[in-house]
Amino acid sequence: MKLRVSVALFALIAFTAVSAGAQMSEGEKKAAARAAYMEGVALQDKGNPADALGRFEAAQKLFDAPTHLLHIAQCQALTGKLVEASETYETLTRKTLEKNAPEVFVQAQEQAKAELTPLRQRIPTMRVTVKPEAQSLQDLQVTINDKQMPGELLGIARPVNPGTYKLTASATGWGTPAPVEVEVKEKEPRSVELVLQQGAGGVVVADGGGTPAPYEQPKPKPSPESPSSTGLLVGLRPGLFVPVGDVAKGVKFDNYAKAGPGAGLDVIGRVARIFLVGGTLEYASLGAPDPSVFPVGSKAEVGTHSIYAGVLAGIMPNVDRVTFVADAGAGMRFLSRSLTLTSSTGEVSTGDETYSGLELAVNAGVSIPAGPLRIVPKAGLAFGQFTDRNCGVSASTSPTLTGCGTNAEVTTASHAILNLAVGVYYHVDFAKKAGSASSSPFFTTASAR
Repeated sequence: MKLRVSVALFALIAFTAVSAGAQMSEGEKKAAARAAYMEGVALQDKGNPADALGRFEAAQKLFDAPTHLLHIAQCQALTGKLVEASETYETLTRKTLEKNAPEVFVQAQEQAKAELTPLRQRIPTMRVTVKPEAQSLQDLQVTINDKQMPGELLGIARPVNPGTYKLTASATGWGTPAPVEVEVKEKEPRSVELVLQQGAGGVVVADGGGTPAPYEQPKPKPSPESPSSTGLLVGLRPGLFVPVGDVAKGVKFDNYAKAGPGAGLDVIGRVARIFLVGGTLEYASLGAPDPSVFPVGSKAEVGTHSIYAGVLAGIMPNVDRVTFVADAGAGMRFLSRSLTLTSSTGEVSTGDETYSGLELAVNAGVSIPAGPLRIVPKAGLAFGQFTDRNCGVSASTSPTLTGCGTNAEVTTASHAILNLAVGVYYHVDFAKKAGSASSSPFFTTASAR
């Protein structure tokens, strides 16, 4: 008897030790979860969400991470499990994150909130009723795909996944003569009335009958991802520049130069996902004024150019989606004009002027993603005053061409330059995205603990 007790005790101790040794440490769990997550992302990117789902679920069991839940929901949706995906998104959106949670966790939760609403709109419903009334039948049972449906769901339009469903109903002395297949498509509210009869019976589908074609699962689409926290936008912004107001007091812009083509070169950094900080350099070749501003009978050759250099700060809510973009900034405007005037008697006079002054600028438009490019139609308005001027006249026997002597002082007046442009920007991500296969969605948390 003592021998049996000793053997049993030894076996229990050995089993306990083996079990304890078989348990994974926290570090091992995190490493294994990371490996499963990486495999899942690779499979999802290759268009295999079914296998990817298993990897993400395994990773979530080993380590609770919002990024795991996000990909689980996406793969569930891609495999037609819209109801399950909705619940997974709900779990993620309601999850309470720590104050020092990694940014990828915060991005995953924000992305789940954005993806949940359109997913809900895709979920169909199915309402099942029976005839005769359920209250008049005994031991009523309704099965859907060979699984019994709770009686409490009769008459309720409940969310279901898109697909083909086989329904039957039976009660004491009553029944449907054969199973009926009903196809439910995305976004479709479906009502099915099962008619039970004694001996012979049938089924009535309220919004259409017949045998539907098998449900074809939509092809997987790449899952949308939140933009990373930092990036760079570099682009060219060709457009039309329209000056208004006064160059100086008594000198209307219309009498100095008119609208002309130009382009801006922008280098803009993106920080904290939505904020823009950068610089811009603009050049415009403005048009010549109306010839009537020059002496009668004279011939004028005019070249007017504008250069603006400045800094800007702005906002772009989501660089990866169609979104508005706006910025404001300040800089220096340089305006130069060269003029050659030939009088009716053949006398030639030349002159040049250069104005400069501070301007404030505001711009607004829409950013449209096109692969790595961003197409940005936008309008801008720069306004300010010219405070410095250099001018000169040579070989002149007629009145001053520019209305000023050499290096004359400026009597300031306000002007504005309207810019209508379509920018093309190349977007570079500095940080990996939350869904990237090369990122580790929980490494920061794991290493910080």
